[in-house]
Amino acid sequence: MDLKKIAPFAAILVVIGLGFTFLRSSKPKVPTLRVYTWSNYLPDEVLKKFTETTGIKVELSYLSSNEEMFAKLRAGASGFDVIQPSDYMMRQMIKLKMLQPLDKTQLPNLKHLDPAYANFSYDPGQQFSVPFTWGTTGIAVNTEKVKLPADGKVSWKLLLDSPDPKHTSVLDDMREVFGAVLATQGESINAKDPATLDRARQRISLLKNSILMFNSEPKALLLKGELNIAHIFSCDGAQATAANPKIKYFIPEEGGTLWTDNFAIPTTAPNVAEAHKFINFVLDPKIAVEIVSDKKLATPNLTARKLLDKVEQENRSVYPEPKDLMRMKFLDDLGETLQVVSRMWTELKS
Repeated sequence: MDLKKIAPFAAILVVIGLGFTFLRSSKPKVPTLRVYTWSNYLPDEVLKKFTETTGIKVELSYLSSNEEMFAKLRAGASGFDVIQPSDYMMRQMIKLKMLQPLDKTQLPNLKHLDPAYANFSYDPGQQFSVPFTWGTTGIAVNTEKVKLPADGKVSWKLLLDSPDPKHTSVLDDMREVFGAVLATQGESINAKDPATLDRARQRISLLKNSILMFNSEPKALLLKGELNIAHIFSCDGAQATAANPKIKYFIPEEGGTLWTDNFAIPTTAPNVAEAHKFINFVLDPKIAVEIVSDKKLATPNLTARKLLDKVEQENRSVYPEPKDLMRMKFLDDLGETLQVVSRMWTELKS
């Protein structure tokens, strides 16, 4: 074998091999977007479309309460690119500089939002958040198992003084439970007076022994027949009704909580540009319709809502009448009082 003749070809092969290695190593890596969200919000098909459109994979982590999310991020948890704080938690996170200002030049689909949702008091000028969905908190009742009042009006007392305690659940959510009890006592759901809060604490202490459980995801148990009365978010109530029309969702006569869940980007987010792409993608009206139709969510996307069929637009579990919304209030940031309520809740749950 003539080594002198082979050497040039070997050299060429080495160069080609090095070239392929360089191309592989220089090809930009597509990041995985980590989204910290509420369960049952983002359909798999929508995430798949986002990945097909952008090449960006999405990894979901689920939160069970705003307080859990806040504590985790405050303790130093990093790596989340998009989070979903509710209204009152937005106030606190903005105050503590935990969120990045949004670059609206990267969010052209903001134009589709209803102007009424563009300037909430918890984020004036929409600097840090994009509302994803909104709703109310009320009571789901299996009307086949539980007799309603003759006038059809439902009070928080149906939950707090349940006629069927072995099949009743209350949200495992500190602010929502205190809010429901305070509303029953004729107080503001955002009360700060120590004596008022202590009366609510005493009532919740009695409640512990007159319900089956604290549970923030009661829909599955309602559908299985293990619950007949449940403290529930309107989106879950609407989904339960869609699966079993005997289950009805009610906004209590005393009023209660109005809420929004928002997209926001934490200051520790490693993939800020990709986070904006994701938020803008979900704001696309066709994508927004796909999400809310699948999950029975109320959309703040005005263009998307106009695309919904009449039955969906007039679903009063999802889009209540204005007179019902007048009875609802946002949860406020309680400031230092939050520590008092948190301590009471911990003692109640222990």
